[in-house]
Amino acid sequence: MVASHRSATLDTWAIDSGASHNYCNNLGNFRQDSVTETNMIIRLGDKSQAQAIKKGAIHLSRVDIEAFLVPDFRISLLSVGQLNFYGYTTTFRSGICSIANTNGRIVLSATLKLGLYILSLDGSDHILKIRSLRTAQRSNTVNIWHQWFAHLNYTDLKRILESNKSRTPWTMPGLCEMCIHTKQQHVIRTKSS
Repeated sequence: MVASHRSATLDTWAIDSGASHNYCNNLGNFRQDSVTETNMIIRLGDKSQAQAIKKGAIHLSRVDIEAFLVPDFRISLLSVGQLNFYGYTTTFRSGICSIANTNGRIVLSATLKLGLYILSLDGSDHILKIRSLRTAQRSNTVNIWHQWFAHLNYTDLKRILESNKSRTPWTMPGLCEMCIHTKQQHVIRTKSS
């Protein structure tokens, strides 16, 4: 649950496709000249309620948003609906959420962590995730060839792919679970005395 009396993570933002508004748990994130008092009750999916006590403008990296202050929330929520309303495009793909402006330039990104898309305000998580996805895609392609050739050993598979000038770049994949269970069975026998 996002609303809780447990310790809050003040500068953590999650992308939320179900939130009707942007909600921030830290008054320090607001532009001080924009803050106004409000008294709004927020009904959450689990039928509990939280109270927004202020409203104002926040600058996140290259995006300016309007948000409600909800101190009871453990993390802040960035609404996909609100982003869409202001002309941003939100794309979810392979554990990455990219937010692009009207020119198509990515202005914010988030990575999937424990079921939530957590915003990376400096962009570092996004870059690392893309690099790991590229490596994983190459590894997955080699694994597909490995399965296609009836779980052929990787040494011979590499030789075949390189001799046919395959477009598949060679990346040593992890261990194949099927091969571990079927090919690698060794019986250890001890000498009886």
